[in-house]
Amino acid sequence: MSDQNSSLPYYKQRLQEAGIPDALNIITAKKPDLDVYATSKSDYIFSQDDPEKDNMKILYPDLYGNFYTYDNGTKNNPVKIFYRTRLKKPLQIVRNGREEEMKYTQPKETGNYPFFNPGLILKFRNKEKIKDLYFVEGEMKSFKGYAEGLDIVGLPSIHGFYNGDVRGKLHEDIQELIITCQVENVIFITDADTLTIRWESGKDLSKRQYNFYGAVKNFRESLQLLLDRDDVALKNIYFTHLKRKFCAEEAKGLDDLLVKYQAEKEAVLNDLKQFQFAARFFEGFILTDGNFNKLFKHFGLDNVENFYSIYKDFIGSREFGYRRALYHHTGEKVEFVAHQDAEKFMRVGPDWLKRVGVPNKYGELEEELVPWKIGEITRDYKNITNFLDQVPKYDSFCVMPNWNGHYQRVHNGCYNLYAPLTHLAKAGGIETTLNFLKHVFGGEATVDKEIIGDQFTVALDYLTLQFQMPEQMLPVPVLVSPENRTGKSTFLKWLQQIYASNACILGNDQFKMKFNAHYITKFIIGIDEGFLDVDKKAEKERLKQLATADTVYMENKGMNVKKISYYGKLIICSNDADRVMKMEDGESRWFVVRVPRISDDNVDPDLEKKLKEEIPAWLHFLKHRKVFHPKADRLWFKPEWFITDQFKKIVETTKNRLDATVEEYIKEKFLMYKLPVLKIHLKFLLKDINEMSKYKFDEKELKYYLKEKRGMEAHKVQRIQIPVSIDMEGNFGEPTITYHQDTQRAYEFRYEDWLSEEDIEEFKTPFNPKADEEVKTKSVQGNLELNAKVYQKNPS
Repeated sequence: MSDQNSSLPYYKQRLQEAGIPDALNIITAKKPDLDVYATSKSDYIFSQDDPEKDNMKILYPDLYGNFYTYDNGTKNNPVKIFYRTRLKKPLQIVRNGREEEMKYTQPKETGNYPFFNPGLILKFRNKEKIKDLYFVEGEMKSFKGYAEGLDIVGLPSIHGFYNGDVRGKLHEDIQELIITCQVENVIFITDADTLTIRWESGKDLSKRQYNFYGAVKNFRESLQLLLDRDDVALKNIYFTHLKRKFCAEEAKGLDDLLVKYQAEKEAVLNDLKQFQFAARFFEGFILTDGNFNKLFKHFGLDNVENFYSIYKDFIGSREFGYRRALYHHTGEKVEFVAHQDAEKFMRVGPDWLKRVGVPNKYGELEEELVPWKIGEITRDYKNITNFLDQVPKYDSFCVMPNWNGHYQRVHNGCYNLYAPLTHLAKAGGIETTLNFLKHVFGGEATVDKEIIGDQFTVALDYLTLQFQMPEQMLPVPVLVSPENRTGKSTFLKWLQQIYASNACILGNDQFKMKFNAHYITKFIIGIDEGFLDVDKKAEKERLKQLATADTVYMENKGMNVKKISYYGKLIICSNDADRVMKMEDGESRWFVVRVPRISDDNVDPDLEKKLKEEIPAWLHFLKHRKVFHPKADRLWFKPEWFITDQFKKIVETTKNRLDATVEEYIKEKFLMYKLPVLKIHLKFLLKDINEMSKYKFDEKELKYYLKEKRGMEAHKVQRIQIPVSIDMEGNFGEPTITYHQDTQRAYEFRYEDWLSEEDIEEFKTPFNPKADEEVKTKSVQGNLELNAKVYQKNPS
């Protein structure tokens, strides 16, 4: 768009560039309470939809001067005026596994409507004869044609002439217009890119041309009933398109052509009106007799040699797909390579599989490999010579992640189970994404002010490393909250949208299944609402193994077990905040985050949609972001950088009975007697604990716990004193401890190894803080000295 009108709303820029005066943009609308026609400002056909986004709103007038409406399914005001929106900034979407540009939107569950301009509406009202009626894809193209004196109908797409979504039946209002205005000739116009293709590896290049051919053929056939009627004036049906050369001259559509060749406007219009004899600007065909052979050949659909000769400038010497087969040009002729369906199958070792594209809830195709019987393949393709010989063969599977632009499907004869990302990195805004991550992970840091060990900075580094260095082992995020509507599940869905078929979200049952091929080959393995029985060690060990494994065994029903490399990133979400699974002190793989509930005022019903729209910009951000934390461990981060208070709480909550009982017993001993060191032998400890606890433990259990979990060994035989009671007003008003004396091999317990920081504060306070305020101000060393004095009053 030119700079001189960039300050105008988008719709006005488009009208000005097309040379359409404002006076034509007002529809003469029939009011419900009047049998007259009037005008009002609200009846602009093209207007601004949203001032912030500056998109173009396009109303669709019907033949009777009203606007097309639709039922939006609500109880109050269910009838809404239909309109389409032309996006100022087209969206990049993925449809059927391919990235496409979306330029238009319209309300959900609405079908096709013809776009009638005010001139046609007036002629229909007055039953004025129309000799030549044109049809073109696009509202602006038809409006430009109307401004230049053509009787022309706009269609929302090349298939947009149907009655609603019923293919093969002409829209009833188009029929009414042809009948009422005694139309003699109908002409279907398409753009200059009609005979162009875009080469892609493995893509059937003939599909687009079949789509064009099908649209023209169906348009012609939808008019057959009108041709057959004696009371209808319709005589001829034509198809024409702008010549391909005008694509290079930026005159792809009818509106572009009329603007670019404004000085030769009459020549353009005269050539258009030559129909099948057009020569300079258009190529045309007469379709009245229903013979489509010439049209079929014109699109290159009659044979592969003709197809290549028409589109060779777009194909070159590359292999190309045509009518479900692959070909290449040798320089002299076109040669067959393989049937295109052969690429859907593969043999890996002795196993036969089929690649199946399964649509997810977002309409995107996720690839699955499904075991397929060789007998069924042979049966389905028995008429294809040597079909099985054309199926690609691989020695084994492999997983080789690369999200930064150097992806390969095959490595040394092995089929890569990871697929390339469907989204392309592109600069843009990521405000919604950053706000969402800030909500989920919390922390004090921001993108501009990063902090070592801050949950938000750790999360950004985790996501960056995940993208930039997929081979790097990382901690396991565990998102917990007892409340709903926190964003935990949304976080998993967002990662699945980013990594597409390389990600999966499992429930507990799916995770515990015998066969693991449905998830073990994924890069993102999300377990939603995960709750693993805290007493089941096998499940915990399985998770720990997945967090740090280098290789795994893939098990698929009906196939041999295969050993593959493993780069999976495990993520767990659970509503059980304190007992999601058993965690122990010293474990350094769980990044536990308690996620707050989203307040009612901050609920955004379009959050998932906005996050998806920002994915290309988010990938661009990750691609160029520098990791803040230096590498300091096999999981990159030092454990203290991501060990959270919630992790410590889960450790306490999920301890087994013996662990919890012993730790509580020793803690109480320290806090009661305030001695810096306790020496207790095994039999005394076991007897005392069993007398206090409702659960009974044996000596073997206790000894295993002390040695394996606390790293303790009994010292050599010595005389020891074990505190058993205390008199707070003993000798001279100072506490006096009574000891059980014994000679045994004892374990030595030190307060700093068994007390939390909060417990240590209590431990360091004097026995009787109310009686001696001065003691409260003593240093830690002073408190220990005081405790030592109490100990010394009772020598062994």
